[in-house]
Amino acid sequence: MGLLNSKLLTLRLRSIGKLKSGGIYEYFWNSVSKLCIRRINLSDPADKKLHDRIVQLAGSMLPLQLQFASAESEVQIKTAERQIEATDAEIDRLVHNLYGLTAEEIAIVEESVGLPNA
Repeated sequence: MGLLNSKLLTLRLRSIGKLKSGGIYEYFWNSVSKLCIRRINLSDPADKKLHDRIVQLAGSMLPLQLQFASAESEVQIKTAERQIEATDAEIDRLVHNLYGLTAEEIAIVEESVGLPNA
């Protein structure tokens, strides 16, 4: 889930998905199967460490989203938003590292994902 929700794969998914009304993308198995999912070598300590950290962060997103949904004060809402944004940013950083992106490539991903229908 960490990979699929990263900015890098979101950019790729937008290029193969079908844009529906309301800005929602529709994906089919045959297009999603074209994603370049990097195989992780769990025998390689560096790969395993990256994998484990992405899994940990992805697993923390549901509790953070529930915390956000149940927030009752502006302070609680802002705190949950900051934690979600920080977790997303850390996942993106790890995915960029996993795929070996350069600073220039990261800038392109960051810029493109922020654009509608990028």
